[in-house]
Amino acid sequence: MSIELDVIKANHFSIEIKINKMTSEQNFWENNDIGVLIMRVSLGVLILFHGWHKVVHGIDMPMARMESWGFPGFLMYFAYISEVLAPLLLIAGIFCRLSTLAIFLTMTTVMYIELKTGIGLDRFGAPTIEGQLFYWFFSAALFFTGSGRYCLIDNSNKHWLLK
Repeated sequence: MSIELDVIKANHFSIEIKINKMTSEQNFWENNDIGVLIMRVSLGVLILFHGWHKVVHGIDMPMARMESWGFPGFLMYFAYISEVLAPLLLIAGIFCRLSTLAIFLTMTTVMYIELKTGIGLDRFGAPTIEGQLFYWFFSAALFFTGSGRYCLIDNSNKHWLLK
């Protein structure tokens, strides 16, 4: 990123204005960090809808479903972390990899239960677990990219897992 200084003279005062311009190495239309930001916010907002539903309506029904498939019911409390806290951190760009790992593990569990229940194709020909697959692949991709440059705190000096 190059910085260009322009000096404007008006009424014997000089004002320095710093203008950040993207150079040919950092083209706006090829900026991967903007792409990662869009992915982070999209995944975070979409997962947060599921978490908010659990906050408002509780987790009794999903807990009973988990128990019916042999999982301990208390694991459903992990949904509050992976569907409320993790998306908020993801949107902010804080602990992106840990947040996406939580979402990935949740979607792995959900897909396991869905596979045991039986999957098929909907009326449009898409798999019935398309949403879960979307969240699963999206969270895996963000785990490897990290939060990118646009986040609320500077992650540059942190351990790779905390970025």
